[in-house]
Amino acid sequence: MAASIDIKHLTKVYAGAKTPSLDKLSLHVNPGEVYGFLGANGAGKSTTIRLLLNFIQPSSGTAKIMGLDVVQDSVSVKKQVGYLAGDVALWPKVTGNELFAYLMKLQSQTKTNYLNELIRRFEAEPEKRIDTLSKGNRQKIGVIQALMHEPDVLILDEPTSGLDPLMQEVFYQTVREASDRGAAVFVSSHNLAEAQRMCDRVGIIKHGK
Repeated sequence: MAASIDIKHLTKVYAGAKTPSLDKLSLHVNPGEVYGFLGANGAGKSTTIRLLLNFIQPSSGTAKIMGLDVVQDSVSVKKQVGYLAGDVALWPKVTGNELFAYLMKLQSQTKTNYLNELIRRFEAEPEKRIDTLSKGNRQKIGVIQALMHEPDVLILDEPTSGLDPLMQEVFYQTVREASDRGAAVFVSSHNLAEAQRMCDRVGIIKHGK
C-alpha cells in the first residue's frame, strides 16, 4: 500500500539560522490512518506543515502527497488536501456560506449534501459574517471548509482549538469517519490526551528531530 503522505529526510534551515528548524525528518501516513504529530511550540510542527503545502520550500529532502511531489506538483497536491491552519484566518467580511460557495467553485464541487451535514453536525452559523463570530464558531467554519470536499488527505493544525468539549467529540467522530473511508489524517497537536483519543499512531518532534 502506497503511503498517502511520504516524507524523506526533509530539512529546513531558515536564512541566518545556525540550526535547522526541521532536521532530516522522515515519516509516512497510510490511507485510512490518523497520525498524530506532537511537539511543543517551536518544535517544527508548523514548519513541517508549511513544507507539505509548499508555502515554503525545503532546504533538502522530499515530501509526496498521494504520490505527487509537494514542490513540483503543488497545484495538484492542493486538490487532494483539506487543510486547517493552526491560527484560522478567514475572510472577515464574508459569511460562512459565501466562503463555502467560493471554495466549492475552486474544487469544482457540486454536491452539497456532506457540507450541509457538517453544518448541522457542528451547529455552525454560516449565514453570519465571519468577523461577527466567536473564536469557537470561526473554528467550526475552518473545520468544515477543510472537510467539506471529502479530500484524500487531511492536514489539521491544532484543530480543536476553541471548540467546546461537545464539539471536540463531534470533531473526533467526523475525523474517524474520514479515516474509515480511506482518508489519511495528519494532526499536529501538543495535547497528548487528544492524540491518545483520536490517533492510530503518533510521532513526537523536538528541536526539529
